[in-house]
Amino acid sequence: MRRALAALGALVALHGCVRYVPLPIEPAMHAGAYRARRLSDPRLLDWVSRWADRPAAGRWTDRQLALAALGLRAELARARAEWRAALAAERTAGARPSPGVTAGVERAVSGSGGASPWVVSLGALWSVELGGKRGARLQRARARSAVAEAELRRTAWRIASETRAAALALASADADRADAEHEAVTLTEVESLERARYEEAALTAAELARTAGEVQDARVRTSAAEAAVIDARATLAALTALPPAALDGAVVELEPGSGCVELAALGEDSLAALALTRRPEIGGALAEYAVAEAGLRGEVARQYPDLDLGPGFVWDQGVHRWTLALALPNLLKFRNRASIDEAVAVRTAAAARVAEVQDELLGDAARAAGRCLGARLEAAAADSQVVLAERRAALARAAYDRGETSRLDPVLAALGVVRAERARRLQAGRLAAAGSALESAIGGSADAGGGRWPDPRSDVLTEEVAR
Repeated sequence: MRRALAALGALVALHGCVRYVPLPIEPAMHAGAYRARRLSDPRLLDWVSRWADRPAAGRWTDRQLALAALGLRAELARARAEWRAALAAERTAGARPSPGVTAGVERAVSGSGGASPWVVSLGALWSVELGGKRGARLQRARARSAVAEAELRRTAWRIASETRAAALALASADADRADAEHEAVTLTEVESLERARYEEAALTAAELARTAGEVQDARVRTSAAEAAVIDARATLAALTALPPAALDGAVVELEPGSGCVELAALGEDSLAALALTRRPEIGGALAEYAVAEAGLRGEVARQYPDLDLGPGFVWDQGVHRWTLALALPNLLKFRNRASIDEAVAVRTAAAARVAEVQDELLGDAARAAGRCLGARLEAAAADSQVVLAERRAALARAAYDRGETSRLDPVLAALGVVRAERARRLQAGRLAAAGSALESAIGGSADAGGGRWPDPRSDVLTEEVAR
């Protein structure tokens, strides 16, 4: 018995245990680190410069800000951690049933006939999985890892797309604010000239009041444009995981990209192919189908019971015996029809989801291409309006130089140019937004390569900044 207990102790000692180490979270520390983030952080600048030109003099492009968001957003760190957890689950799924031991001690209290009254038994427990259960578990775990990786890539692309769209919105809002201020200044000059003509009795009070109303409206539009800039700046700061103060003084510019003209020139079939091969959603849907397929394989494997083996040795009152026990647990789960039918239905639903995602991606690409076409037509019309307004302004200046009109006529013509240019810039912003939407719909620019963006699985900003 002493030898048996010593063998059991040695077996337990061979399996070292991992000690639990608590890791509490201090939310206040993260909040403080968040408020201390700045675009001028050298580590953040080094991170961005790995994938794009280094930002200089406080000027940031939409792509540089997207890279900063990929380094700072905790959402991406969470998706990466979930992917690593799914990888760790593969090791768990591949583990085979651990062997065990049993031990028993008996003492005869009567009838031993002078022999040893002790009966000592020592046995092993070993479970053998049949039917391919382990293979099904591994297939399911690997499919779940693929789902987690697809979600990680989808999160990274969504972060980059949202940040670039917010940067585009801020740049457009800044330009609109400048145009609104210019229009208000020009209207104020018009009002001043009309007031002089009113005093000369060459203009009615109603006409002067109308211009004064336009001046007030322009000031209201200027205030609204300023509010739009503040809102766009706060939205961009939130999407970049920075406090709003971090964007103070930063100038946001648009990086020359593919745009509507270059992407639309690829053709409908090419855009559809890019959407189906680049967008991470299709990979996630296929991975979900693989999970359902592995689930069905596992349910089919559960039709077969496992085999439990129990070899052992018994010291029975001086007589030594070898024993072998066999067991088939869960024998009543033979056929397993209900679970198999459920798994088949889940697989059918997953296949339908793949088709649904394909329809969504193809629809997104077609809709974005149509939006680009409409934006290009509107931009051409806005350009024509600017050309016409400039021609009228040139004629008005020439007439004024010849002494045929008053100073008011060229100023009114200049106001028309200001308004036409503002409309053109607004339309240019919509054209850029349409190009960005088309780029997002096909999963990247026309010439996007693997090195243009960091790999969300391995390229991680330093832990000090990521926190």
